[in-house]
Amino acid sequence: MSILLFPSRSLLLGAGFLVFPLVQAADPTDGANEAARFLTQATFGPTSASISHLQSLPSFDSWLDEQFARPTSLQEPYVRARCPEVESDGVCEQDTWVPSRHDQWWINIIEGDDQLRQRVAFALSEIFVVSDNASSLTHSQFGLANYYDMLATEAFGNYRTVLEKVSLHAVMGMYLGMVRNQKADPANNIRPDENYAREILQLFSIGLHELNLDGSLKLDANGQAIPTYNEDTIREFARVFTGWNFANANWVVFPSHTDRTVPMTAWAQYHDTGEKHLLNGAILPAGNTAEEDMTAALDNIFNHPNVGPFIARQLIQRLVTSNPTPAYIARVATVFNDNGQGVRGDLKAVVRSILLDDEARNGPTLLPDRFGKLREPLLQLSHLYRAFKAQRRDGGEWKRYPGVFVYRFGVDPYRLEDAAGQAVLRSPSVFNFFLPDYSPAGQIREAGLVAPEFQILNENTATTFANMMNYTIWATPDYTWTSPLDLSAEIALIDDTDAILDHLDTLVFSGQMSVELRQLLQTHLESTDYSGTAEQQKTAKTRDIISLMFMSPEYQIQR
Repeated sequence: MSILLFPSRSLLLGAGFLVFPLVQAADPTDGANEAARFLTQATFGPTSASISHLQSLPSFDSWLDEQFARPTSLQEPYVRARCPEVESDGVCEQDTWVPSRHDQWWINIIEGDDQLRQRVAFALSEIFVVSDNASSLTHSQFGLANYYDMLATEAFGNYRTVLEKVSLHAVMGMYLGMVRNQKADPANNIRPDENYAREILQLFSIGLHELNLDGSLKLDANGQAIPTYNEDTIREFARVFTGWNFANANWVVFPSHTDRTVPMTAWAQYHDTGEKHLLNGAILPAGNTAEEDMTAALDNIFNHPNVGPFIARQLIQRLVTSNPTPAYIARVATVFNDNGQGVRGDLKAVVRSILLDDEARNGPTLLPDRFGKLREPLLQLSHLYRAFKAQRRDGGEWKRYPGVFVYRFGVDPYRLEDAAGQAVLRSPSVFNFFLPDYSPAGQIREAGLVAPEFQILNENTATTFANMMNYTIWATPDYTWTSPLDLSAEIALIDDTDAILDHLDTLVFSGQMSVELRQLLQTHLESTDYSGTAEQQKTAKTRDIISLMFMSPEYQIQR
C-alpha cells in the first residue's frame, strides 16, 4: 500500500516525485522509538540523550510535568547585550538589525531545555503573526524578541491572557495598525483603522464561520455556512480598539525610537466612548474607557464558542497532524472550554490533551491514509542540528564585523528564508507562511484533505533547501556559514550496517523506516566506495547515509 495523501519529495535531486510504501506505526513496546516519535511532536527534534531521558521517566505525562516547570529561555536579554555601540540619542544601534534575534532563537531551540515551551511558542507565533518583513517592524528587533518571549512565557498560561498581551503589544500595534488608532473625526476624514479588528477575529480567535465543537461548520436551514461576523461587526470592534499608543510617547509626534517592548497605553481623548455592538448580541455601554472596552471586547471574543475548536485545530496541526479527525478536535476543544477544574482557555491543559490523545499516539495505525504532516523546513533543520549535536562556531559567540555576521550556529536568516521560504517572525503577511486550510492540487485536494506546509514547497524550495541541508550535513569546521555536526557516535557504528540503520531509524525516523527504504539504504552502504583514508571513508559514508535519510520522502512526512 502506498502513501496516497502526501506526495513525496524526491529522494535524489531532480529525480521527480517518488512513492514509498506506507510506513507502519512503531511497535508500542519499543520504548526508544515511541519516545522519539513523541519528542518529534513536542520538541524541535529528538536527541539520543532526550530519548534516553524520556525512557527513564514513568510516563510521557511525567515528561510534560517536567517541561511545564522549566523556566523560559529568552531572546531579548541576549539581543540587548549584543549592543555595545550606543548612538547619541541613547538608542542601541542593534535594534535595527535582524541577525542577533535569529541567532539567539537558534541557540534556544537547539540547546534550551524548555523544548516544549519553545515548540508551543513557535506554533503560537504562526497563529498570532507579526513579521519584520513588514517595513514598519524592520527596526524593532528588541520588540520582536520581546514579543516572542511573551509567547514563550505564556505558552502554558491562559489563552485569554495571550489574547490581551498580543492585543496590547507595541509590535502588534505597529504591524496591524492599532497604535495611534483614533476615534472618528469626519471633519478631518479620520476613521478608526479596521485592520486589527478584522484579524483578531478572522485569524486569532473565531474564524469566518460558526463551528461545532468538532470544528465542522454549522449550517443554516439552506445548508450554508453561517458567518461569525460581518462588516458592521468589524467597524464596531475597530471603535473598541481606539485610543492606544506607545507607552511614554507623544501622540502627535511619532518618535523614531519608541519602546516597543512595553505594552501600549490608553489616551482617553482619542478613544471612541460610544455604545458598541459586538459578537452574539453583546453591547458595550456608552461612556466606557479604552481599558474597559478592551477588557469587555476581549472577554466577548474569548467566550465565543468557536475559539476552542478554532485554536485546537491549529495547534494540533502545528504539533501533530494536518488533518485531525473531528473527534480529536472535539476532545481538545472540550479541554479548552473546561480544563476539568472549571477554567476556560488553559493552554497547559490543551497542550497536554493534544500530545497524549490516542490519535496523536497511535495515528499511523488508526488513520494510515490521512495521519501526518509535512515537516516545516525550520523543524527539519532544528532536528538535524539537535540529533547530531551541532557545534557552535567562532568560540561560541556571535560577532559583528564590518559587513559580516558570524552566527553561533551558522544560520543566516536571509539565506534560510531564500532557501526554505521560512524564517522565524518573517512571514510574508499576517496569514503566516502557509494557511491552515491550504490544500495542494492533486490527491490531497481530491481526498478533501489539507496540507498547509506544502504551500511553501515548490520546485525552487525543494531543491535549494535540500542543498542547504546537504551542505550542513557535509560541513567541516572551516565552512563559513553553517555549523559542523558531531557525528562521532554514528561514525563509530558505520561499519556495522544493522547497528547504524537501527540507530538512525530511531533518531531520524522514530522507528518508522519502511522495509523497502531500509533495504535501499543497506544496499547503498554496502556497495558504495569512498575515497581517502580509512577514517575519511567512514566519515564520508556516515554523512552520505544521513543525507539520504533526511532527503527521503519518508522523513519529509512527520508521522
